[in-house]
Amino acid sequence: METLDITMLIGLVLMVSALVILYRCARGKSRRQRMNELADTLLSIHDSFELQVRRLETLSGEIASDNEKCSALQYRAGQLQDTVDSLEYRRDELDRENLSLARTHDELMRSNADLTEKAARLRDAIVQDGQAVVELEQRIDTLRRIKEGLEIAVENKPAEEVPYLSQPLFSLGIQPSAQNHLTAYGLRYVGDLVRRDEQYLMEIWGIGPATVERIKTKLNENGACLDMDVIRVGNRWYRRKTD
Repeated sequence: METLDITMLIGLVLMVSALVILYRCARGKSRRQRMNELADTLLSIHDSFELQVRRLETLSGEIASDNEKCSALQYRAGQLQDTVDSLEYRRDELDRENLSLARTHDELMRSNADLTEKAARLRDAIVQDGQAVVELEQRIDTLRRIKEGLEIAVENKPAEEVPYLSQPLFSLGIQPSAQNHLTAYGLRYVGDLVRRDEQYLMEIWGIGPATVERIKTKLNENGACLDMDVIRVGNRWYRRKTD
């Protein structure tokens, strides 16, 4: 609107200026000439005024278009601001969630450390209990053998002594490493060995099929075999007699 007012003012100033000039020029001329010149001047001023009006209309259209664009931009800016506000709110929510997850992670790590420690203690206790059970089973088996040996000695139950079973393991002619593995399982004499079966020997680390076959051959050569029902009394080994 300010541009429109300025343009109209300029047009009026031009018209007034032209009239003043025409008036001064017409003072020394004839009436007819002054009228003709005045008519031409007015026509020229009219054309110039129409040109200014057209320019003014064009400028008004451009201003209206710019106003529409400005309104559209303001509307778009409002939408963008709403989007920014929404994203900032979501960011704050994510920050709170991340903080909560970090706290949960820390709690889980502490719980995992506690559970790992408890599991280690439980595993050690199980291993110790397992060793205690094995030792107890071996003790029970020893006591049972002693009981059977006493029954043979006291009650004179039918049994025959097998002197070969009192020999140490190296008499079997096996490798020293295999002998060490067997000794680690409490098998020091041939009598200790014949009370076990083939499956038991195969489960001992370091004892392979070749060693087992060597043992079986050597036992057969001396009238013995694996999985024999024998009883130890002191350093002597007995086999029950069958009726």
